[in-house]
Amino acid sequence: MRLAARLVLIAGLLSALPAYALGPVDGEAGVFTWVVDTDDYTDPSVDTASIGGYAELWLDQRWGLRAALYRVNEDVVSMAPDEQTLVDLKYRLASLTDNTFVALGLGWEQDRFGAEGDTSGARVLAEGRVGVLGALYLYGEAGWAPQMGDLGLRQDLSSISVETGLVLDPLPFVSLRAGWRYHITDYTGSITGTSTREASYGLIIGGGIHW
Repeated sequence: MRLAARLVLIAGLLSALPAYALGPVDGEAGVFTWVVDTDDYTDPSVDTASIGGYAELWLDQRWGLRAALYRVNEDVVSMAPDEQTLVDLKYRLASLTDNTFVALGLGWEQDRFGAEGDTSGARVLAEGRVGVLGALYLYGEAGWAPQMGDLGLRQDLSSISVETGLVLDPLPFVSLRAGWRYHITDYTGSITGTSTREASYGLIIGGGIHW
């Protein structure tokens, strides 16, 4: 219920933003599960704790706004973040079609490390899509948050995420997606002073609606 309420709120906020703007508005919203593996992972599983969601709007095929929530079951992750919340504003540098473009953007990322709490910071991102046969497109996106502050014994946290995959529109207004996501957290130990890297990676499977 909490996830559903958050997704409804995100979609509502995104839908309200372009209400007074001129130009066509395209959007998409859906849910997915991240079947994740990590450097400190014990047992792969798919359950409600690993279900996230996204909502995205494009104005005049130029300006985009996206919010996404990625979740991992906290019980099977001892160090890597179990929840990542992203909000990004994007601009298409080149746009041949609705599903063939290159975009750059700025955003905000918040990572939660279970009971330890969360940390956040600004990020930059790049995204590209290539349309194939009309109903299918390939996508790739990468984001970097260079300074996310300190949390507990972690200092100078930073984050890199990469996702690539494909989206199929089998029916009008319906989208299915499958992809691979890799998320890296780098930090310096406050006691040891050594640099450490924690990674989460795995398959993204989901779907939603688009208009």
